[in-house]
Parts: sequence; structure tokens; C-alpha cells
Amino acid sequence: MTPAQITGQFTEAVTQAVALAATVIFVRNIIFTRAMGISASLFVLRKEHDHRLFCGVLTLISTLSCCLVALFNRSLSRLSGAYYLRPLVYSLAVGVVYVVVLLAVTRFLPRHIDRLRPMIHLAAFNGAVMGALLLTGSRNYNFFTYLVYGLSTGIGYTMASYLISLSFEQLQSEKIPPAFRGFPITLLYIGVLSLAFYGLIGHGLST
Repeated sequence: MTPAQITGQFTEAVTQAVALAATVIFVRNIIFTRAMGISASLFVLRKEHDHRLFCGVLTLISTLSCCLVALFNRSLSRLSGAYYLRPLVYSLAVGVVYVVVLLAVTRFLPRHIDRLRPMIHLAAFNGAVMGALLLTGSRNYNFFTYLVYGLSTGIGYTMASYLISLSFEQLQSEKIPPAFRGFPITLLYIGVLSLAFYGLIGHGLST
């Protein structure tokens, strides 16, 4: 293989990775187009936890989970009952990542374990992580694509959560009628943002 061919293949792979990342972050945003992980984001905001730290932990767990699933998903797809086995197998994969991350933090960051433990719990058992696995499960992507998808899911979740956090204090204003104050007005706000993202993909939402 000549250097020009290697360069061409590398450029094509990078272009496909960038296109996939942009699609996952904006067009198929896990919150605004899939409504996955909203409750966890609102919980972190209400409890005034470190939102950036939580999104970082979620991105890490999402990426590691997708990479782990990439190792055996082709073999799983060949099984006759793969459609029914996927949720169970993916749950086990997330559980393995959860344990590994928790043990790693306990071992290497003992001073921060009390702060990070609730973040790890909430990030691992989150609809966004499982949603990313289920959305890629029926497609036999290669390892690099799974890596990009998991990372992009976390980045998209971070972006969506940041947009929600920008107006979170205003959504608690006393000017809002009591019947809509709090959770109802927050859901309405998320719905309006979701419509804006929905405009990027028209009337069809591919899986």
C-alpha cells in the first residue's frame, strides 16, 4: 500500500468520524431527539452537584461501554435470540464498566471518592448510556465507530444539559404561574429546544 493510499484511507476515516460525531451530537442528540437521560440531568441541577463533573463521568462511562460492546456485538448478532438478549447483555456490560470505574476511582482517587461515587452511580445507570448502546446494537459497526459514537453521545448529552442549565434559575422564577413552576415549565422548555433540533432532521427520525 502506497503512502498516498494510506493518507487517503486515513482522511476518509477521519471525515467519516467527524460526520458521525456531528450527527450524534446535533441531529440525534440523546436528550433532545431521544428524550433519554433528562431525569438525571434535572436531578443534578436540582441538587446543585458539579454538572460538568457529572457530564464528564457520563461521557467516560458511555465511551467505555460502547467500546466494550464493540468487542462482542458481532458475535452476539449471529445468535438467533440476539434481539432479546441485547438488553440483558448490554446491562451487564454497563455493570462491568461501572464496577471498573468505581474501583479505579477508589484506588487512584481516594480523596475524591465521596464526591465521585454518586456521580458514577447516576451516570452509569442512566438512560443516555443504555440508549447509546441500543441505538448502535443492531448495526455491526467497527470498534472505532463505537468509540466515536460513545464519545459523541457524552458530548451531545453535555451540550444539551448545558443548554438546560443556562435557564434553570430563570425557570424557577416567581413570575411563572405556580401550576407551571418547577418541573412542568422545565419540560416545556426542553420541548421547545427539542423542536428546534427536530427541525434539523425534518419529519423523519432514523434509528
